[in-house]
Amino acid sequence: MKWIGRRMSIGIGIESTRGKLVDPTYWVNALTFNHEDKVVKARANAGYGGIWGGSQSLVAQKWAEGDMEIEMGDKSFGTILHSTFGIVSSVAFSGARKHTYTLQNDNAHDSISIQTTDPIGDLSFAKAMIESLAINIVPEDLVKYTVSFRSEPSLAGSQTATYSAENKFLGRHLNFKVAADVDSFSSETVCLKSLTLTITKNLEDNYCLGTLIPTDINNKKFEVTGELELNYEDRTYRDYMLDGDYKALRIDLVNTDVTIGTTNPAFRIDLSKVDFHDWDADHALDDITSQTLSFTALYDLDGKDNLFNDCYLINEATDYPTSTSTSSTSSSSSSSTSSSTSSSTSA
Repeated sequence: MKWIGRRMSIGIGIESTRGKLVDPTYWVNALTFNHEDKVVKARANAGYGGIWGGSQSLVAQKWAEGDMEIEMGDKSFGTILHSTFGIVSSVAFSGARKHTYTLQNDNAHDSISIQTTDPIGDLSFAKAMIESLAINIVPEDLVKYTVSFRSEPSLAGSQTATYSAENKFLGRHLNFKVAADVDSFSSETVCLKSLTLTITKNLEDNYCLGTLIPTDINNKKFEVTGELELNYEDRTYRDYMLDGDYKALRIDLVNTDVTIGTTNPAFRIDLSKVDFHDWDADHALDDITSQTLSFTALYDLDGKDNLFNDCYLINEATDYPTSTSTSSTSSSSSSSTSSSTSSSTSA
């Protein structure tokens, strides 16, 4: 049977117990999907009295990995954020719901079940852990993100896709701010040409003798990096790199075209202390001169004592389920209610 990729549906849901399949909470608007089964084979290499190779190839390890690109929806993105950070706390907010994310300070963050349906058969992937999450924002398009997973190998599935309406975000919904620290953001926004924010969790599969599939998939060092592009109108950003300046960054997506309760769908993350590096300028003869700059989030030991001070999503979703099999220990990246409840419609 021949079929096109548009006929595949992908569902995701947080597992209440790591590795135990759950039905999808959301079916996502994926643009690409290549999460597939992988194997390592042990090939016999012993000699047989000639110049040829060995006679056997045995499957030694099985897992699945890959990524998907998704148009950011204000509800399903909450499940991705939950698995990325580990802890979510939800409260009523201006007639909607506000979900605040904090970093779970352990090596077993909540896992996801991935379910797929297509014309040649349904598949289920348990214990899917996020390797990386990259959010890409440009002026002319919907905000998209690419999320990479590692999981247990596939099992036969049986699902019926049920999509729900979600509010999406555009590049023009972004307010990007730079300040000396997270308590100093003003109403002034920076005119960016593009922005990429990447979170990497450096996964490691754990195999034991006597097993074919990983007994666990663990997150390790948590890293937040990014790249921004803007017009080259002065040397401020170049000097941030050269002088070793630290700044706080605010990434604020607010869909002001939609009202939920008395507020708007929104996503915000405040990085408390970033280091700028890899600055470059583009002097193309017939184009407006531009510059690109990379940044890395650092632990703000002298200020807020965290990596990020605030991270939340505002939508109309019910609370996101929490795993019962992982630690609830949080790092000090959690923000106070007072600092995280500023209106999403504010500058």
